[in-house]
Amino acid sequence: MSHILVIDSGNSFIKWGLSANKLWVNSGKISFSEVSSLEYEFDRLPKPEVIVVSHVARSDTKNKLKKLLSIWPVKPYWLVSQAFQCHVCNSYTDPAQLGSDRWAALIAAWDTYHQPCLVISVGTAMTIDALSESGEFLGGIIIPGIESMLKGLRSGTQLIISEDGNYEEFPQTTQDAIASGIIQCLVGAIDRMNNLLSLRLGRTIGNNLITGGGASELLPFINIPIKQIDNLVLEGLLIIAKDLQMTGSFPPLN
Repeated sequence: MSHILVIDSGNSFIKWGLSANKLWVNSGKISFSEVSSLEYEFDRLPKPEVIVVSHVARSDTKNKLKKLLSIWPVKPYWLVSQAFQCHVCNSYTDPAQLGSDRWAALIAAWDTYHQPCLVISVGTAMTIDALSESGEFLGGIIIPGIESMLKGLRSGTQLIISEDGNYEEFPQTTQDAIASGIIQCLVGAIDRMNNLLSLRLGRTIGNNLITGGGASELLPFINIPIKQIDNLVLEGLLIIAKDLQMTGSFPPLN
């Protein structure tokens, strides 16, 4: 039985999944500060034949991951965004500059729909990326996520900020004004990107994907067609791993 290990090392959390026979057989999620606890988890796993990692955070976390993964003879492949991979074209001016997590999510989105869509990830930052009808990544935006906006207000203003505010169309308390403003900002960005993509393609966009820890907080306020997939990056990494395994065209080791 062939096992594939994929790891999504982000700004706040590390997610991982072990796949065999097209099924997830084990998975986990930890804070980046608890990366050493993965030693216990990995010790119990069967030896993977392929390891693919998306890492977009701290270099010390990457070094710790490298040490943990050295228990297996197979060398991990640290994903770098390509100009073309798994039927998706990367239109970034410098394709390698695109975050590997965004690249993996785009590949998973194209594999899911094979249609134009927005790919929205709500985490420490929120990214909104656009795919065309041919699988071309047209571009995307990055804005602070919910917690990052709260931290910015705490550090940059004299407002007394708690996290118990509620969304109101016309807020009448400071806490509700903050909570509502954040929702309006993030959902407004999604609406605008949807309008821009619709104008670019000359058609209404019928499918969109959202992922990330903050997705559930935004979903009640999003009015465009949208589907939530919890581990979209891991799904994309698995598609990439299978493609590399099948073709044998592994990228250079980092």
